[in-house]
Amino acid sequence: MACMDIQVPCLLVASPLLSDPNFLHSVVLLVEHDEQGTLGVILNRPLPLTLAQISEESGLPYAGNAEATAFRGGPVEPQRGIVLARGGLPTAEDRVLDLLHFASFRKDLLENLLLDSEARFRLFLGYAGWSAGQLDDEITEGAWSVRPLDSDWILCEDPSALWGKAMEQAGDEGQS
Repeated sequence: MACMDIQVPCLLVASPLLSDPNFLHSVVLLVEHDEQGTLGVILNRPLPLTLAQISEESGLPYAGNAEATAFRGGPVEPQRGIVLARGGLPTAEDRVLDLLHFASFRKDLLENLLLDSEARFRLFLGYAGWSAGQLDDEITEGAWSVRPLDSDWILCEDPSALWGKAMEQAGDEGQS
């Protein structure tokens, strides 16, 4: 089955009509999209779980901000961590997003970032996943709009405002 020509990385913005509680008012960063399926992380779902708590429960040292939280990346495999990092050198197994950011599933990277008080990263628990053709169908049905990657959104200061910002931009584009 052929898949839509979606250029990843990109952003998926949930339609106001999308009522699935897993994706209500969500903005998803797509990291992979091919004939096998699609993988991304929801950028605007902080969890009430700090990185300090996760580190303590995992027996890992933590030197970062005590208030920094993990994010709910999506409903699939919530025990699996995905890191979005700014700076540093990605390895061949990481997914480069732009000139500054990359996504990684590597535990050794997470352990190093937890020790670096200056590191800029987010930990996502779980991911958003679609089987082959599923996301294409949902886009065709109007559940999602595809937008180019905006690097400022990857580790933005106020992720809870992303969906509203996307809706605002869509309205501005519709009026021009």
